[in-house]
Amino acid sequence: MAEANGHAASPSSSFQFSNVALGTRSGTSEGQLWLSHKGLFWKKLGGGRTIEVPKQELTGLAWSKAPHGGQVAISRSSAPLLQFQNFRDKDADKLEQACKSLDLRWKKEEMSVVGRNWGQASIEGGTLVFTVAGKPAFRIPLKDVGQVQQARDEVNFDFPVDDTGGEREDALVGMSFHVPKDTSQYAGDDDTASNKVFYDAIMEHIDNDTATGDAVVSFDNVTVMAPRGRFTVELYLSSLKLEGQAQDFRIQYDSITRLLVLPKSRTPHTVVVISVDPPIRKGQTFYQHLLAQFDSDEQMEPFELDITDEQLAAKNKDLKHELTREQEGAKYDIFARVLRGLSNSKLAKPGKFRTADGQGYAVRCSYKADEGFLYPLERAFFYIHKPPMLLPHDEIASIEFMRQGGGVLAASAKTFDLSIRLASNDQDHVFRGIQKSEWTNLFNFIQAKKLRIDNLREAEMGPGAAVPQALDLGDDIDTGMAQMQAKGELDDEDEEDEDFDVGGAEAEAAAAEEEAEAASSSGGSDVDAHASPAPKAKKVKRSTEDGASPKQPKVSKKAAKAAAADDEGGAGAKKKRKKKDKNAPKGALSSYMFFGNANREQIKADNPGAPVTEIAKFIGAKWKEATAEDKAPFEEQARQDKERYKEQMAEYKAKLAAEGGGADSD
Repeated sequence: MAEANGHAASPSSSFQFSNVALGTRSGTSEGQLWLSHKGLFWKKLGGGRTIEVPKQELTGLAWSKAPHGGQVAISRSSAPLLQFQNFRDKDADKLEQACKSLDLRWKKEEMSVVGRNWGQASIEGGTLVFTVAGKPAFRIPLKDVGQVQQARDEVNFDFPVDDTGGEREDALVGMSFHVPKDTSQYAGDDDTASNKVFYDAIMEHIDNDTATGDAVVSFDNVTVMAPRGRFTVELYLSSLKLEGQAQDFRIQYDSITRLLVLPKSRTPHTVVVISVDPPIRKGQTFYQHLLAQFDSDEQMEPFELDITDEQLAAKNKDLKHELTREQEGAKYDIFARVLRGLSNSKLAKPGKFRTADGQGYAVRCSYKADEGFLYPLERAFFYIHKPPMLLPHDEIASIEFMRQGGGVLAASAKTFDLSIRLASNDQDHVFRGIQKSEWTNLFNFIQAKKLRIDNLREAEMGPGAAVPQALDLGDDIDTGMAQMQAKGELDDEDEEDEDFDVGGAEAEAAAAEEEAEAASSSGGSDVDAHASPAPKAKKVKRSTEDGASPKQPKVSKKAAKAAAADDEGGAGAKKKRKKKDKNAPKGALSSYMFFGNANREQIKADNPGAPVTEIAKFIGAKWKEATAEDKAPFEEQARQDKERYKEQMAEYKAKLAAEGGGADSD
């Protein structure tokens, strides 16, 4: 069996089954199951552990009906059987068809439900099968057994208890089998007791690594960033133990899904990431990734692992990278290599990506309120450190390069944001404050990995390219709403109401500023006031009698505004804006405004410290992603508010007309 803990290519399958749960010592995990001419492939939903069994190792499938759907026991030639659950009743025919197609043994069997606790125990391919009245009652993969103890007429099983398991409340910790002396199945020669024969048969299929045994190697005073603390890390044959001052953790190796060695940028430290599935728990916090930090320059004197030749040979049986007894070198390297050899987990390191200065493997950024580093790896992105996150490439739906500030501010901004959306839960992870110099490196890396970029054209232009100018009307006005209004996406009545008027004091000042600039560049009052102002790139030159072109005096924007305001009688003077009637009914709100009001507080809570302009962007992005069904209640609110505005305005105009103030309210 090969357990692929990283990225695996999707198999070309003939038979696929969804939401199938893999039964393990740590509980169950749902995923996708494929059966094809290449063998069996199972992948956990949302990323994590994958299991791959070549076709030549598969021997047969046994189907049985369980209380919550069907379950399948898959036997293998050289390893314990695999158990899958949550099959539908109609999947039985499909599984039988798959067995015929793949030339595998197929069997339908009923589970024993009589409730007796006596029966027969047999060992089939490394699995203990307990049958009652000729039907299987339960199966125990012997690799999950921690200790086996022989007592008088009994054999006791102790199952290793570790700190993984997620939210499960109950776990099997021990079983006791009574073996009568006259049991013919385990009758021994001469005076050998039946329980001794049964004990010896069990011991052939388990690694007798106990919690009280000697550690293969220990590492003292290791700084662990998650969960935070200093621990002594002891590596045993089948588990590792983190022993701290306040709390200890024990993790079985079959819970480890991957190992990562990540050198930190600008600091002489290296982080070894231990990913576990299910996660460990400390208080109310779950940790799926353990971060052990080492001094990159710390060396260890040559030493030998405390392991026998037989144990070493057993560990190296299925390893591509052989574990050696003699060890020396950097402490972090020895820790990672020995843990890889003992746990048979894949070990990954940074690949070809380098930062703009060519020295680092990760870009500095922040996630929400915490700073960290984002590592672009060959098959995933990994973020250190609050919270540690693994984003596999095959789980990424799209990536977006986000300019800070937008519009003309983007060219002068020193940083940008990177948004990574996952396909499994449609969730966006936004990493902020990345230096603009890293844009090109990240873009080329993402393109090389063939990951989808939402704003590909803008990303290709680079961080300094000109983009459409965004409206920024200050802290009191919703920028996203103003942008929609400028594009004509609001209703006509909303545009006419002064509460939504973009051409207010700010727009009026901007218009005066443009006219002043046009007057300054054109050379004075000889230019027709009704003519269109010349573009900035073209300067209007005035010739004197001798042909020279004298320099025009520079007019400040403030002086130009004052001149434009004083020249009320001129042809180019603006009409004085009427004062808003404070007694008029409040204008109707658009569906977008109702949507923003409903979501603004939650967005502020999710992005503490974000400025108002950023909040407006988040609201606009969320409105854009909303479906028609999501927008329906807000559109209904807008329709009702519009009717309210029409009725109140009609009553208000009638009241003014009766009082003789109709002219003022026109």
